[in-house]
Amino acid sequence: MEERGLGYIADILVFALLISSAITILSALSPVDPRTESERYASSLAQSILLSFQHSTADRLGGFEYRLGALGFDLDIPVVGGSARRELRHKTIAQLIVEDALLNLRMEVAGKDFVSLQPNKSMDDELRDLLKSTLDRAIGGKFGYRLRASTKPIDLEFAKLHFEIEIVNMPGARTQLCSESLMLSLPTSNDGLSQLIKNNFGVNLPQVPEADSIIEVSLELWSS
Repeated sequence: MEERGLGYIADILVFALLISSAITILSALSPVDPRTESERYASSLAQSILLSFQHSTADRLGGFEYRLGALGFDLDIPVVGGSARRELRHKTIAQLIVEDALLNLRMEVAGKDFVSLQPNKSMDDELRDLLKSTLDRAIGGKFGYRLRASTKPIDLEFAKLHFEIEIVNMPGARTQLCSESLMLSLPTSNDGLSQLIKNNFGVNLPQVPEADSIIEVSLELWSS
């Protein structure tokens, strides 16, 4: 696990170094403010990390598995099957974020979370641990960071449906250096979304409004 993880982090840092070197070469003919240089490096590192989320699989970090909620169910959604135990070592981190969004949508009623019948908290907890360990090792204490993955709220008239996960490590952070974003597609139709609501919350909706099927993943780096 350690060797795979270190190889993964090395890929991120090498890519960031290449970008940073290219920036340095291009700007060599003119003086560069140290803060500007720091912002450029932070931006290249954040871009590299988000790019690696799309292409690096979980097996490079020792694998990834979790168990569906105790009730168990089958969903007609491309990324989710019916098995109670899921081993997802060959999925990318981006694909894991998408699956977490599908299994852990949150319903908000009158400003408060509605208790889900099928929380699948195991998936969310495992992903949070994976994201934090990956970011801690990739950033290596050079910057503080905030990673956020979220969808736009879906208005159901009586409630709002949304997904959000946030990982923060900013001890003594002073100034935001960059904010880079990655857009992921949520692969579900309105019928699939209706089925998710029924399975997760026990609410049967004959019609679900058109939803923005995009998950925005943003990564901020802060000076410390």
